[in-house]
Amino acid sequence: MWFPFSPRYPERRADEVDSKEYDYIVVGGGTAGCALASRLSEDPEISVLLLERGPVNDTWLSRVPLIGSNILTSDWGAANWLCEPMKFCNDRRSRFFCGEVLGGGSRINGMVYTRGTAADFNAWGALGHPEWSYDKVLPYFVKSEKALNQPKSEYRGDSGPWITRTFPYLSWPFRVYRVFVEIAEAMGFVRIIDTNSPDCPADGIALFDSTVNEANQRVSTLEAYLPREIALQRRGHLTICANTLVSQITSNEADRSKTHRAEKVLFKSVDPKTSKVFSAKVKKEVIVCSGAIGSPQVLMLSGIGPREHLEQNGIKVVRDLPGVGSELTDHIGLPIAWETPLHESLAAMANSPVLKGGLEFMKYVFFGSGLLSIPVQTLSIFARTLSLSADGTKLVTTSPRAKIYRPEDHIPDLEIMPLAINSSDNFEEHQRLYSKIGIFSLLATLLQPKSRGTVRLASLNPHDRPKVDFGLLSDPEDFEVARTAIRLSLKLGKDVKDSGFPLLRNLTFSEEDQGNDEKVDEFIRDRARTTYHYASTCRMAAEDDPAPGVVDDELRVHGFHNLRVCDASVFPKIVSSHLQAPVVMAAEKLADMIKKNL
Repeated sequence: MWFPFSPRYPERRADEVDSKEYDYIVVGGGTAGCALASRLSEDPEISVLLLERGPVNDTWLSRVPLIGSNILTSDWGAANWLCEPMKFCNDRRSRFFCGEVLGGGSRINGMVYTRGTAADFNAWGALGHPEWSYDKVLPYFVKSEKALNQPKSEYRGDSGPWITRTFPYLSWPFRVYRVFVEIAEAMGFVRIIDTNSPDCPADGIALFDSTVNEANQRVSTLEAYLPREIALQRRGHLTICANTLVSQITSNEADRSKTHRAEKVLFKSVDPKTSKVFSAKVKKEVIVCSGAIGSPQVLMLSGIGPREHLEQNGIKVVRDLPGVGSELTDHIGLPIAWETPLHESLAAMANSPVLKGGLEFMKYVFFGSGLLSIPVQTLSIFARTLSLSADGTKLVTTSPRAKIYRPEDHIPDLEIMPLAINSSDNFEEHQRLYSKIGIFSLLATLLQPKSRGTVRLASLNPHDRPKVDFGLLSDPEDFEVARTAIRLSLKLGKDVKDSGFPLLRNLTFSEEDQGNDEKVDEFIRDRARTTYHYASTCRMAAEDDPAPGVVDDELRVHGFHNLRVCDASVFPKIVSSHLQAPVVMAAEKLADMIKKNL
C-alpha cells in the first residue's frame, strides 16, 4: 500500500544517466520490458538500464480495474493516433492505441489473462521453432504466475509475481452476461472453467482469468515485476529512466562474419521542445521491448530495416532486413450492438456520474466491490469455423467442412466477446448517437486472420508517430470468416432476446439487413476494427522466409551479436488469445536464455 509520505518511485532523468555504461539496456518499459528488466536485475552484480517513453504513473487510481481500462484518456498512460487509410475498409482511418507508461499495455488493457491453446505454440514449433513449442514455453507461463483460485496443477503457477484470478459466475455485474452463457450452452458450447488448461476444448465459453489481486486491484507487470519496493531495493544496479525517448541504437561496422555489435543507445527527453541527445554505452546486450509498433520504429531509426524504405528517409542502412515493420497482424473485430436497459450497461455510470458513479466509487473505496472492481471482460466464446454449420448459426459435433486434418484445426479462429458497452471504435459517433442509452454488444473477432499490414517511419524525428497500415481485410479469405462471425453473433443476440431478456433493438442491423449478404459485407467494410492485439512486425523466422524474419529463436536480430527484440512483435504467428500473457512468457524465456549464457 502506498502512503503520501512513502519514498517516491526511484526514476532517473535522461541527463542523469548520460555517458554511463550498463551491462544491459532495455528499450521500452512496457509489458515485456518490466518483466525482463526485473529478471535481469535479480543479480546484484548485473547493471541494467530501463528506458521508457512514458511516465511511471504509480498511482492508486491507475490500479482501479475499470478506471485504468479507459483508453480514451491519457491519464493512465494510453496514447493514440490515426492509422493510415484502410484501403479495404472504405479508406477509413481508425485509431491506434498503445500504453506509454511503465508497465505498457498491461496498465491500460482489459486485464484478460489468456495464454493461447497448446496448438498455438505447437504451430510455432511446426514453423521451425521447436524451442517455442508448448512444452518448452509452459514452464515460463507457470514461473510468471500466481493463480489465486485455480486448482494446483503442473500447468498453473502458484508462486510467481503475476497474480491472476477468476471472477465467480454470480459476481458478474450484469444479468445479460449470465443469460448469454445460458444461451451459448443451449447452442452446444461447453463452459470452460480454466481456459489456460492445455486440454481445454477449442469451442467453448471461456470464463477468464484476470490480472486482478485479492483486493480487486489491477496487477500490471509494473506491480508484478517492478513495484516500488523492488525498484528501491535495486536502485544501485537497476536504473529506471522514464519520460525518455530512444532515437537510435548505434553499432560498429560488420566484422568478418558480417555481424554487427550494438554499442550505444541514444535518447532524449520525451518533451519535443528539448533537443539535447544523451547516450548510454552497453557492455553486453541491448534488448528492444517497445511493442509491435514501437520496436520496428526503433530498429528502422537505427538503420535496420527494409533498404528501400530506409534510403527514402535518408537513413544509412546498417542491415537490410525487409521483415522489420512487415507482417503486422491483428485480431479483426466486428462490433454488433443492441440497446438494453440502462442498468444493464456501464453507460449507467456515465449518465449519472454523481449519483451512480459516486455510489460505485464509494463501494470500491470502502469495500473493494462494485462495478469499478470488475474487469470489463470476464468471458468469451471461442469457436472454430470448422465446427459451425455452413450458415454459422449452429455448433455441430463433426467438422464436415474440414477436408484435411491439420494441427491448426485445434486453434479457434473466432472469439465472441460480450461487453456491457459499445464495442465500436467510432467513439465520436457513439458519443453523438448512443451515449444516453444502455448498450450490450458482441465484438465478433477473427483470431487467425490472413490479412497483414505494415509499420513504416513517418520521418527521421523519433517524436513523429510511425505510419501504421493495419491492412485489415486485405486478404479476401478473411471476409468469409467475418460473415460467419456476424451470423453467429446475430444468432446469439436473437436467442438472448427470445429468452425474454430485454434487448430492445439491434443498433447495427435492421431485420431486413440481417439476411442480406450485400448489407453484411457493407457492414464488414464499414465497421471492421483493430482489437489492439498487434503482433509479428519483427517476427521470429529466417531472413529468407517467405514472410521475412527479423530475429532468430533466441530473439537476436539477424546480423547482430548483442541486439535482441522481446515483445509481441517477435511472434512468428499471432496466437488465438489476448496477448499480454504470451508476451510475459517470452520475457521470462528470454531472461532465462540470457542468464544461461552469462
